[in-house]
Amino acid sequence: MAARTIYLLAAIASADAHMPNLFRAPTPRPASLHMSAAVMRSSEEVVSFRMPTPSMPVVSYTTLAGAIAATVTILQPYTGVGIGLALTSVSVGLPVASVLSLGMMGGSGVAHSLGGSESSDPVLKSIAAEAAAAVGVPMPRVFEVNAHEPNAFAASGFQGRDSTIAVTTGLREILSADELKAVLAHEMGHLRHRDVMRNIHIAAATAGLGGIYQLGRGIWDAEMENDQRRRRSNSKDDDKDESSAVPAALALMAGGLVLEGSAHLLRLTASRHAELKADLAAASAFGAKYMVDALCKIDQAAARRPADLRKGKGKAFAFAMISDGTPPDPRNLLLRGVHQIGVPMRTHPTLEQRVSALHEAAMRREVPYRMAVPARRAWWCWW
Repeated sequence: MAARTIYLLAAIASADAHMPNLFRAPTPRPASLHMSAAVMRSSEEVVSFRMPTPSMPVVSYTTLAGAIAATVTILQPYTGVGIGLALTSVSVGLPVASVLSLGMMGGSGVAHSLGGSESSDPVLKSIAAEAAAAVGVPMPRVFEVNAHEPNAFAASGFQGRDSTIAVTTGLREILSADELKAVLAHEMGHLRHRDVMRNIHIAAATAGLGGIYQLGRGIWDAEMENDQRRRRSNSKDDDKDESSAVPAALALMAGGLVLEGSAHLLRLTASRHAELKADLAAASAFGAKYMVDALCKIDQAAARRPADLRKGKGKAFAFAMISDGTPPDPRNLLLRGVHQIGVPMRTHPTLEQRVSALHEAAMRREVPYRMAVPARRAWWCWW
């Protein structure tokens, strides 16, 4: 387990190390307000970073398989191979199946579960069609969720089936048509890169690693109950130390906790990278100006409106939404400091990171950009 933990931590470090190079391209790109075929091809070069993100689910499941094998080996002296394998399969399989069931719902199932209904608005569908064509994905199903929270998300089933995008009524109320088009292009970028299912696979493996901890905890509780029973019956069992499964329980709890934590950090890192890639896809399609304006408006409105989409069932899909809420007032230095410390635990980059990345990409002529607000300041959107 220790070797696999080191591998996961190295992967996380590699991902963060390449964050500054995310938008670096070998040659300058021409700036244009519309996405040409050449810019579309160059966008693929820009958004593919050094870290092989498509292999993250493979790494996660491989780590999980190794952890399962190690668990069965640890349990073998106490339960035998058959019972140890059965206990491990149940403890790991149930949480994995629970998470994967989200993918089985399909994109429309996710949208329905969050209170969405398929839109018949020709204006919204026309904007979505233009965004899909610009990003280069098939037209997905378009849903609208009657929620005040300004947000949007993309969802799909396995192999990219039943692709769906959804916007809230609150989002449509605050954005212009061009800004909404940029947001939809951002969501199309997620569909293009299959980010949602990648995150679900990593989450499933993470939940399975958590099941190993729970198995160890269950064995620990059972051993403590047996010990109390022996004390009450004044039993004198000279061999109880040899047959005690407490060492195995402690090993499983420690290994499961470390591996689950490492996998969770890897998942969050992948999610933040995916958001930056989707921002770039939107900027390549329609210019970074509208994406910056939309992000600023969403951030401002989120501070005033209830998070009625990300509550309840929406928590499970918060990683797939364009916004994870608003940070503290940047004028409060104490809250800003606490917020920055918590950035590695977020599913999304900060607003400052996202706008700075778009600005730097435009300065290198990797994406078209018409400067609308000052850049490189944490409070450019606070007017």
